[in-house]
Amino acid sequence: MSHLTQEQLELSAEALAEPVRAHLSGCPECSGKVRDAHARAKLLRGLTPYTLSDLAFRRVEARLMAEVEQGLPADATSWWRAWWVLPLAAGLVAVAWVAVRVPTAGPTQFAVGPAQAPRSAHVEPLTVLRASGDARARHQTEGWKPLGAGDVVAADDALFGSSVRLAPAGSVRWAFELSGAASLGGASTLSLGAGELKASIAGLEADVLVGSLDVVSSEGVFSVNRAAAETVVDVSSGTVELRESSSAARRTVKAPARLRLADGSPLSSAEELPEQPVVLAVTPPQPWVRFETSSLPAGTQISLDGASLGDSPFAMLVGAGRHRLGLGAAGKPTRESWVELTGERYVPTLSVEPRAASEAPPPDDAAIARVQDELVRNRPKLAACYEKWLKANPSATADVELHLVVNASGRVKSASVVGANISGSSAECLVRTAKGLQLPGVGSEVEFALPLHLTTRP
Repeated sequence: MSHLTQEQLELSAEALAEPVRAHLSGCPECSGKVRDAHARAKLLRGLTPYTLSDLAFRRVEARLMAEVEQGLPADATSWWRAWWVLPLAAGLVAVAWVAVRVPTAGPTQFAVGPAQAPRSAHVEPLTVLRASGDARARHQTEGWKPLGAGDVVAADDALFGSSVRLAPAGSVRWAFELSGAASLGGASTLSLGAGELKASIAGLEADVLVGSLDVVSSEGVFSVNRAAAETVVDVSSGTVELRESSSAARRTVKAPARLRLADGSPLSSAEELPEQPVVLAVTPPQPWVRFETSSLPAGTQISLDGASLGDSPFAMLVGAGRHRLGLGAAGKPTRESWVELTGERYVPTLSVEPRAASEAPPPDDAAIARVQDELVRNRPKLAACYEKWLKANPSATADVELHLVVNASGRVKSASVVGANISGSSAECLVRTAKGLQLPGVGSEVEFALPLHLTTRP
C-alpha cells in the first residue's frame, strides 16, 4: 500500500487496522509520522485550558502582529494586513504553535461576484467610492488584489485598508467607511475583523457583525470600533439594536449614545461613555463618474463645489453633471472653473476653461486701492487671530502673507496663509476671518496678497 493518509496517521495505536500495522513495520517514514502525531496528541491532552485576561490578550496580540509584520509586502501598512490574526488571538485557549500565511498581491483586475446567497442577512454589492493606496480585496480564497475607485465587492469578498468608502450602486440607501478589515455576506451584511466601520443606514436594514455582537439598524448613523479585547459602538442619529449572537440578549440604543463592551462580557455590562459624533463623507448622487487626478502635478489642491477633495494624486467617484472645479498648486490660491462631468471617466487638467467669460475690463488702480484700504482697515480683526499666540510666546515673530481671491462683487471666495512660522490655530483663524470680509467690488475677479508682520507690541 502507499503511504498512510493524514486520517490514518492521527489514529490511536489501538484503532490501527492490521494492514496499517503491517505497512508501518516496513515503512520508517510513516512510523516516524505516527510517533509525532501521538506525541502531539499526548502533549495537547496535558494542557490546562484557560481564558486570557485583557492584559494577556494584548501581549499575545502584539506578539502575533510583530510576527506577521516581518513578512509583509512593502506596500501595505502592517496592522491592516494582520487583521485576520485577531479572531485567532481573541479565541485562544491553548497554543502549541501558530503558522502565519501572508497573502500575496495578485493582478490589478479584481474579480467579484457572490458564490452563493447569504444565509440570513441582506447583502448588496458595494461600489468603492474612494480607497487609500493600501486598500486590498479578495474573493473567497483567491489572492489579494488592489482595490480602487469604481471596483465592486460582493458577498464572500474580504477587504482591508486604512480608508475605504463604499455604497451600493442600486437604490439602497447605505454608506460605509472602513478603516481596518471586513468581509461581506454570510450571517451578516458586513463582518468587522478589526478597526473601525462607520455606517449610514436608511430604509433597508443592515447588520454589522463584530465578534459575537450584532449591530442592526434600518435608520441610523453609527460606528463600530474593534480594537484589542473590546468593542465601542457610537450612535449619532437614529436607533440601533445590539444583539448577542451567543444568547437571546438584546439592547436598543437610541442616539446620541456610546457604549463600550469587553470581549466575553454580557451585553448588560456595557459601559456608557460620553457620546462622540460619527461623521461620514457625503455620498455623491448617481450616476457616478470616475474622477482621476493622475494627470495633475502631485500636491495639486482640488475642490469640487467648494468642498475640498484633497491633494492629487487620487481617484474617486463623483456625481455626474455640472460642477464648480477648483485647482491650485500647493500654497497658491485655487482657481475655479465650470466643468461638465459625463461618461465613465473624467481627467482634469490645469488648463481648464474659465468658469465664465468675463465681459468686464480688469479693475483699475483706484478700485484696487479701495480694496487695499479696506484690508488695512480690517487689520485689527485679523490681528486678534494671532495676538493670543504672541502673548503666549512673547519673543516670537512671524512674517506671513494672507492670499485672497475676491470676486467681482467683493466677496472673498478663498483665503490661504503662506508662511510656516505661525501656529495652526492662528492660521485657521486668519482664513476664517478673511472669508467673512466684505470688500469693495472691483468688477471682476482679482487676487490679493496681504503681508503681515507678527510681533508683540512694545
